[in-house]
Amino acid sequence: MSKSSSSKFVLSNFYHYILSKPHQFSTPNVGISHFLSNHSKIIQKPAVNQWVSNSQRTHFSSSPFPRVLQNPSKKLDPDGSFLWNRKLLGFRYFSLKSSGLGLGKNVLKNPVEAAKKTALRYKGAVGLQMEAFWKRNSMVLFGAAGIMVCILLWRILFGIATTFIGLSEGMAKYGFLALSSAIVAFAGLYLRSRFTINPDKVYRMAMRRLNTEAGILEVMGAPLSGTDLRAYVMSGGGVTLKNFKPRFRGKRCFLIFPIRGSERKGLVSVEVKNKQGQYDMKLLAVDIPMASGPDQRLYLIGDEEEYRVGGGLIAELRDPVVKAMAATKEFEERDDLEDEEDAERELQEAERKHQEEIEKLEKGDSR
Repeated sequence: MSKSSSSKFVLSNFYHYILSKPHQFSTPNVGISHFLSNHSKIIQKPAVNQWVSNSQRTHFSSSPFPRVLQNPSKKLDPDGSFLWNRKLLGFRYFSLKSSGLGLGKNVLKNPVEAAKKTALRYKGAVGLQMEAFWKRNSMVLFGAAGIMVCILLWRILFGIATTFIGLSEGMAKYGFLALSSAIVAFAGLYLRSRFTINPDKVYRMAMRRLNTEAGILEVMGAPLSGTDLRAYVMSGGGVTLKNFKPRFRGKRCFLIFPIRGSERKGLVSVEVKNKQGQYDMKLLAVDIPMASGPDQRLYLIGDEEEYRVGGGLIAELRDPVVKAMAATKEFEERDDLEDEEDAERELQEAERKHQEEIEKLEKGDSR
């Protein structure tokens, strides 16, 4: 039985008691006090259902009897309108809802959707773990796959050869093992050249394009020649796992190098992407310093937006190359100074040896 039922039971007994002896309770305070003293057992232990949990009992009042009986100074309406003022009588609603039951209700309402969400969460976590494992151990896995392919190819070739041709066992084994290793090695080199970028090849492509561009030749003067000073950055590439599916990412190369014409010097910026084994040039620009004003940038391929790809990565490469170009004269002077010091040191060493030989000869003559 709930708290509300207990309060109703106490109040019904109280009113029956008042109606049976109306002459003794001319005032409500005296009647309530007399009722409490004579019927203390009724209200000391209110009946509460034993199946109500401890968390749900906290919704009940901490007092064993209603508020109106705790404070007899409050007047009670004898005409039965007290049921409308439940705060005065100490009635309280209680709820069987609990914060921990929300997930259970959702699971009971939509079990399929809850199972799908849980499966998606676990799938995403497992996918991230597999991708991290692949990045850490990709070279080991490639090596193991190469060895397995080599052994499989060796056994196939050996089986075919021994079926049709009579060869000695040792010669056949080691000969076909070497052949299988060579095939796997060449296949690996081919795949590497297909999915990577060679900066030297990019440099040759850019120089070939520049020397065939009439506008650049007119501004800088023909012929154009490069130097050994180059800076490049590789980005992307490799095999990634996305949604448990292997995917080959295209590799990008950002290259910057100086060139020199018969009239002017310049700085070339190149961006190339390896797309299915083919070099796709995304950017080819030349910065030409002018006698008056800022440098002039000529775009042969791409535009300003492509130049700023990657947060201006080409611009970051430009500074060290420009500093190296500016320091070329300083390096030449230092080289000349070091050559002079080396020549002077060699001359002093030769004079010292000559003096030692003369002293030895003089000592020999004196004896």
